[in-house]
Amino acid sequence: MNRKPLKLVLYAAIILFWAGSITYLFASHHSETSMPVLAGVQSNAAPVSEWMGLYMGDKKIGYDHEEITPVAGGFIFKTRMFMRIMLMGQEKEITTVSDTKTDSDYYLKSMDFSLKTSGMEIAATGTVNKDVLSLNLKGPGGTTKQEIHLKETPISSDGIVMSIVRDGFGRSEYTFHTFDPTLQQELPVQVRIAGRETRNIMGSPVDTFKLELEIKDMKETMWVTPQGETVEELSPLGFRSVLEPRTIALTKGWGGEPVDLISATAIRAAGVTVTYPARVTRMEAYVTGISNTESIPSSDFQRQEGNLISVFVPQNIGTYTLPYRHPSTMKGLSVDEELGSNALINTDNAEIISKAKEIIHGETDARKAAELLNDWVYTHVKGTFTVALPRSIDLLKNPQGDCKAHTILFTALARAVGLPAKMAMGVVLMPDGYFYYHAWPLVYLNGWVPVDPTLGEFPADATHIMLASGSMNNWMDMLGVVGRLQINIMKVN
Repeated sequence: MNRKPLKLVLYAAIILFWAGSITYLFASHHSETSMPVLAGVQSNAAPVSEWMGLYMGDKKIGYDHEEITPVAGGFIFKTRMFMRIMLMGQEKEITTVSDTKTDSDYYLKSMDFSLKTSGMEIAATGTVNKDVLSLNLKGPGGTTKQEIHLKETPISSDGIVMSIVRDGFGRSEYTFHTFDPTLQQELPVQVRIAGRETRNIMGSPVDTFKLELEIKDMKETMWVTPQGETVEELSPLGFRSVLEPRTIALTKGWGGEPVDLISATAIRAAGVTVTYPARVTRMEAYVTGISNTESIPSSDFQRQEGNLISVFVPQNIGTYTLPYRHPSTMKGLSVDEELGSNALINTDNAEIISKAKEIIHGETDARKAAELLNDWVYTHVKGTFTVALPRSIDLLKNPQGDCKAHTILFTALARAVGLPAKMAMGVVLMPDGYFYYHAWPLVYLNGWVPVDPTLGEFPADATHIMLASGSMNNWMDMLGVVGRLQINIMKVN
């Protein structure tokens, strides 16, 4: 099966970029003008409350409310965020709720996070003990427990600005170490104090410090008063939050059709016109917008020479008898990782194992088994956009989602029968002449082979340009290119 339905192509990997962006832009950093006093305030002090209007460009898409309560030994941050957006014609409402407890220096002690959207809800609760985060993940598939060994105790993202204010903006640069529950990974945050600026907020001039933040390769700018009140933030793709009174945040500026986030991030292909992308077996394209610090992965099916990217459909796909009997490494990658289980890829779950065996029905030829799994996921997972990152066990209970869901479930099922698999993230060309951000699996058949259970392609066509690969931890590596990428198609076969 090899088709590309334009409206049903679920290239919503971009929603994960959005989720990573809002973690910092819309759900943290806020404080009232009395904030410097909070560091020494008693636990019976009144909570601080702040409302922000959320925009994409000039169009309102939501609001954010945060309360900061001093308690004995630290602080409690309560953040509630609501957004309404359009995803290729599908209107979505997204609500996140985050309760975070920190010590007096804003280091994370516990968190309770949930994300709700149409047809999906995920939740994560956790506690930090020195360098170990004990995490409970909850979704339609039940609750799983995980222990994450941290590189160092993370600071709460809510406390980053508070920490800088306490220091009196005394340094030109700051480095913080955080944990992101949306992506379930540790993230470094670099902050540079770029100087003083006057901002016009609610019709009045406000004296602020301009802060430039970098999370991986994603850059964000925020303006904070000397007293610690965040009045405005600007993130990639035009996401913006502005200090507003509660009534304005809740009621003013709404109306009309919501912003279509996926259309707004699509990349118009230049150069050669491709009428049937699904038939392309080789593509050469100049790709620009990637900095010297970012790298595009190379493989048997993708090569890079400067800005020229060549993508091929593998012609001589190998096979072997399942389960894969592997050496300790495979082309420099850990095979244990490509066959292993984690928070999202529940390879060792009994129901995942049972379903995978049912699908391949005793097939031991690796290539044939991979095709059976690809066809099954394509047929059985209902295509719809989601914002959450579902676990594979959630997808067995609630088989619907976008390209992330298809990729996660295929990867789990493949590993469950001893078929090494990992994830690829990048862009794919559609018949409308645009590249869209997308995710698809790579399966090991005596060499890595791209397949696409979202589009029903085995192997995937050569318009799939891989920008990152591995696990969900690598997804953030793509953040920096969103909004910068340009693709000029030079040649196709």
